Amino acid sequence: MKIGKRSVLKVGLANLHYSEYEHSRIEAHTFSIQRPDGTKGVWQAGGLMKSARQLQTLALETFKDFGEEIVSIRENKDFNSSAIERLSKEKIAGVTDALLPAMQSVAKDMLTLAETVTQGFSPVTPRASSDIAGFLADQELRALVRGLSPEERRDLMSEARRGGHPDIVEAMLRANPMLSGLNSEAAASLSRAGIAASRADDIDALRQMLAVYDDVLATTSQVGVSLSGMVANSAGYAGRFEKWRSGCDGSEALRAWLEKIPARSKPKAAEEESKAA
Repeated sequence: MKIGKRSVLKVGLANLHYSEYEHSRIEAHTFSIQRPDGTKGVWQAGGLMKSARQLQTLALETFKDFGEEIVSIRENKDFNSSAIERLSKEKIAGVTDALLPAMQSVAKDMLTLAETVTQGFSPVTPRASSDIAGFLADQELRALVRGLSPEERRDLMSEARRGGHPDIVEAMLRANPMLSGLNSEAAASLSRAGIAASRADDIDALRQMLAVYDDVLATTSQVGVSLSGMVANSAGYAGRFEKWRSGCDGSEALRAWLEKIPARSKPKAAEEESKAA
């Protein structure tokens, strides 16, 4: 799932650059999530990206239709310059009504994506209430970590962040970090590393979904900016449309969460191939 090739849509002297995507692949993506009750399920997260596709399609249509109407107004010999400016600005003002509902729909879906992921991506699976042996094993592993010297515990944590000692990591994360001799900051770091290791492909997919959202939003903003550029004295309109790039609560929450997840390190062979290229 990658950002597609760049294309351009032209109306008069105005150009709108946008990306093409493999929408079916994006929208078919599923995640395994952990529900609040501890059970797991498969969630078609990609379905939330349908609204981004619809927004992009609507934005392109709006640019073409409104742009052609502005061109028609400008070419009408019956209008003087004042009438041309007034009628064209009415068209620009209509861009907000045309696109804002679709933008709000995308914002709602991005918030759902962010909330579900941050709550449902867990590095460990809770023990079943009947798993007495498992509970006892976890207690022993936490006691083992708690009994280590500070230097030994730091070494263990360093190895765990690189994917080592998965049984010990799960035991530590299933209980209060103090029971393993960890502070809350160390436990949070370990949890993020666990997610990065166990959900690496899903994390990559989420980063790409966010990139698609950002790109579609930039295209939508550019629709208004480009149309404004076709009309005299419309800088105020262009400034409003520029603000559309700022994102929404969901996209910023997801971005902030992803920034705390360690990036997946490349295998040495892959790094050497990358350098050779």
